[in-house]
Formats: sequence, structure tokens, C-alpha cells
Amino acid sequence: MARTVEQGAGRLARLRASFGLLGAPLLGLKLYHWLWLLLAVTGALAVAAPRVLSQPVTYVARAETRFDLRRYGPIYELVAPGVSGLDIAINDATEALRQDRLARADVRFGRPDFRVVFTPREPGVVEARGIGPTAAEAQALANAGAEALARHVRAAGGREILRNMLGWELWLALEPEGRPAPTPFDTLLRDILRVNAFPMSRDLEPVSTPRVIADLPREELSDLARALEARYDLWRFAINTRNATLDALCGTTGARGTAAREQALETCARADAVAHAELIERNREIARLRAIQAALDYVLVTYAARFDPDEPSAAHRVAATLPAAPEPRYVTQLLALAAFFGLVIGVAGVAMDRSAGIAARVSEILGYRELIRNLVLRDLRARYKGSALGYLWTQLAPLGMMLVYVLVFGLLLPGSIAMFPIFLIVALLPWNFTAEAVTGGARSVIDNAALIKKVYFPREVLPLTAVFSSMVNYLLSLPVMLLLMIAVQLLTIGRLNFAWTFAYLPVLLIIQVIMLAGMALFLGAVAVFFRDVVHLVGILVSIWFFLTPVIYPLGVFGDGLAARLVRWLNPMASLIEFYREILYGNPVPVGQIPTPGLPALDSVLRVSITAGLFLVIGMWVFQRAARNFGEAL
Repeated sequence: MARTVEQGAGRLARLRASFGLLGAPLLGLKLYHWLWLLLAVTGALAVAAPRVLSQPVTYVARAETRFDLRRYGPIYELVAPGVSGLDIAINDATEALRQDRLARADVRFGRPDFRVVFTPREPGVVEARGIGPTAAEAQALANAGAEALARHVRAAGGREILRNMLGWELWLALEPEGRPAPTPFDTLLRDILRVNAFPMSRDLEPVSTPRVIADLPREELSDLARALEARYDLWRFAINTRNATLDALCGTTGARGTAAREQALETCARADAVAHAELIERNREIARLRAIQAALDYVLVTYAARFDPDEPSAAHRVAATLPAAPEPRYVTQLLALAAFFGLVIGVAGVAMDRSAGIAARVSEILGYRELIRNLVLRDLRARYKGSALGYLWTQLAPLGMMLVYVLVFGLLLPGSIAMFPIFLIVALLPWNFTAEAVTGGARSVIDNAALIKKVYFPREVLPLTAVFSSMVNYLLSLPVMLLLMIAVQLLTIGRLNFAWTFAYLPVLLIIQVIMLAGMALFLGAVAVFFRDVVHLVGILVSIWFFLTPVIYPLGVFGDGLAARLVRWLNPMASLIEFYREILYGNPVPVGQIPTPGLPALDSVLRVSITAGLFLVIGMWVFQRAARNFGEAL
């Protein structure tokens, strides 16, 4: 080790000679200052360019849903804290559009370049913006969105009509002698009651006022039909989800033929309690679907209560026109903004160097890069010394942890996230990197007290060694991640679903290393004087794990203030989401296929700036504290 330090001192002398050339003055700044400014601007453009240049060409078409406030005014009332009936109708319409696209084997819906956005305007008017890659698709999406919302607005009114009709059937059933169903539709309503095919937000109550379908006005007949249609769609979606879960449990994804598949499910259910429960619930939902379908067919055939979305009525749509030109992408402006941010970061770096001599310190550390390499190798050898499997533990350890989480959250607490093992491991590996680097960095100076007392070298080498050692361990665990992704994708969808966004991985890794280096420097310095920090860090890392979206999507916090606070106060939350976005995609329900993409430019820049601040603060604290390490150790 002493020889390595001597070699580092020799390299340092040569590096200082080279640094003298870089330190030559040029137009009021040193040459390396100009190189830093160039690097900062170029780096910002390198981060921004992939997302800016890959922006898809999109068209936007605008349709409207209009409804009569005298008839549907209560839809604006709150049905839950912060949630109105209109919010529920918009969510139901969006989900209906998604399921319709899935039924056509089109998985694009929900992507930034293929979606529908609902925006309430004046009372009784909601705009449906269709965003698509072509003008025709944007127009079709806007029209489909406006029609779907009109249907669900009518369904909201139809639910109250159906509530009264079902309440009347309850009243008849409670009479001492009972009464026969006077019409075929009453028989269908009693079937709906018997299998609980139309659950309500409030319990049904007997209604003594008769509600006969033959006496309903045409608008109310339309509302009743739309309510039955909406409930039919909900049961169909639920059955599809149950079938996807059963296929995953029983391995019947590729089964051909309904009879053969059902027989395979029955056999699986006899051996698997979870599959047995799922199959029972699915069959109940099928019975409910059939009860709703029978009532809907009766209303459509007997009373011709079909829906023409463009016919002026109590709830209808105003169709969208064909957009003439795509939306502007502002490529030049966004690249200029990225270059400006890079210039700001560069100027801030120059100012800090001129006040604290950071560049000189960094050059000194670089002179001891051989020492850092040897210390990293020493840590890796010590980690697996005496073990029979050695390097394979870098593969087996994260795989074992992932299997535990999959067992707990995927089987004992079943969720609805597609390809859950991939969703988990792409976040678990970078989190392990963070946890190891932070805990190792906190102990780095204390554990090497003897080395510090023997020879001189930049003390920053020790926390940086902890970070680089954890980084190498992370890189060595990537093969098991790739193998798992291949296996899960082939078993789930029968093909590979990789994307070019994997190339963004080095960018995220650099940001994470910068942030962890700052944390390790700060904690390593503080722990020398306050030894309790070492024990406290272990506790805080455990808490930090559950505040970071590793085993759950960040979307559980919603899109409001809570989600923004998590992103701003916990940079690892954003980093984990970045890793997940480029390797897995946005979390989607079982039965759908996640699509990888690039993280938002503004989010990457924000996290990059945060990482830089961590590094600057860590270096400043470490330099101030390092003067007294000898006394404290």
C-alpha cells in the first residue's frame, strides 16, 4: 500500500506539471475554466438532446362534450373528498377508451403521442383533446373521447333511474304475498338483484313509487341504456383482468380453444388455492355480466335506445375538425434552454473553484487514481473472501432479494402491476448501490484510521473508494437483471420488449455516482467526530428505502403536492423512476405491456443539479473536517 501511495505521489507531480499548462490564463480565466464551461454546456446538451430530438410529431384535435345542467347538474357535486361525479365520469371514459384500444391489440393509448385529455370548460362543457401521430388519428381520438364522456355522463343519470327501478323491485319482494313480475324487464331486474350485478355506491333501499320502463321518456331510456352499457364494460374489464391473473397463475397464456383453456383452469384451481378463489370470482362476474347483457339487449331491442353521439340531446358531442398542422416541438428553444442551464452550472463551478480551489484538489485526487483502483479491488476481494461462490454472489444476492419481494408482494399481497419481477429488479439494483455506498462511505474514514496515520494521500480517496466499490458491484449485477428481463418477457408476452432507451443508463449512473460521492464525503467526515452517525445511517437507510418507490410505483402518491414533495425532497425517488422508465416503462396493469421511454428533461436537469450540490457540499465539509482527522482518530 505504501508503494502505491509513493506511485501516486509521482503521478501527482506529473499531473501538476500538466495542470500548470491547463492553468494558463486566457481572457481573464484559466484554460481549465474554459474547458469546464465547454464541458458543462456540452454535457447539458448531451442530456437534453435525446429527449428533445426524439419528441414525436403530434397533432391535436379538439371535440366537446355538452350536457344539460338542468338534468345532469348534480354531476359536479362531490362524491368523495376532492372528487366529483364528473371526475369519475372522466376516469371511466378514459378507461373505456384504453380497454377499447387493447381489444384492438393497440397498446399505444396513454403514451404522450397517443392519448385523450379531458378539460372542463364552462359548466356543461368538457373539451376532449385527441393527441395522435397523424391528423386523422388525433381527430378520431378526440371524437371517441367526447363520445365516451357523453355516454358516461348519461350513465351517471341512468344509475339513479336504475336505482329507483331496483328499489321498486325490492319493495315488491318485501310485500307479504309478493307479486309476479308484471313485465319481462322486471324479471331481468330481479336477476340483476339476485346476482348483485349492479353494485351501487349507496345501498339499495325499497322504493314504494312504481318505476315502469314503458313510462320512461326517451331521454331517460337513453340514460338507462348507457348505465347498463357502462356496467357491462366494467364487468368485461374485470373479467379480462381475472383471466390475465389466472393465465399468469396457471400458465395458460398460450392455450388455444375456450374448452381446453377452461379445463386447464379447473385443473389448476384444484391444486392452487389462489387460482381457485380467482376462478370462483371470475365465474361470478361472468354471471353478473350476463344479467346486465340481458337487460341491455331488452332495452336496445324493445325501445331502440341506441346512442347517436352527434344528435343534439341532453348529452351529446360536438365533433372535432381535422387539425391542419402538427404541434410545434420547440427543438431550438429547448436545446438553447439546456445550453443555458449548462452555462449556469459551468459559471457556478468556476466561481466555486476560484474561491475554494476545487480543481487543484480534484487534480490531486486524480494523481492517486491507482490508489483508488487498488482500494476498490481490495474491498471487492475482501467482500467475497472465503466464499465458495465468490463473484456469483453479485448475481445471487439481488436475485434472492427480488424473489423475496416478489413472493411477499406478488403472491401474498397480489397487486396488479404487469411484469412485476422486472418492475422490481430495475429499481432494486440501483437502490442496493445507494445503500451500500452510503453506509460504506459513512465508515470509510474510521475503518482506515491506521492507513491515514501512516502515509499521506488525499483523504477524499476513502469515501470515493466506497462509492466506486459499490458501483462496480452494481455493474457486475446487471447481467442477472438482463437475464431476468428476457425470461419474464418471453414467459409473459412471448417476445422481447427491449428499447434503445437502455443507452441512457450511463447518464443516470453518472448522476447517481456524483450524488453518492457527495453523500459519502459528508457522512465520512461527520462520522469521524460523531461516531453515532454510523449507527444512525443504518436506521435512516431503512426508512429511506420505504420512502423511495422501489417496491411500489411513484404514482401511489398521485399527481398532487405529495408526489411533488417526494420528488423534490428525495432525489433517489426521481432516480429510481428514471431507471424504471428507461428499462421497464411506466407501471401498467396486468395484461398490458409497459413501454420504456426517456425521463423528462426538466426532471433530469433538476436531479443533476441536486447531485452537483451534494458533491460540492460534501467536498467543502470534508476539506474543512480533514484538517482535524489526526486528532479525532
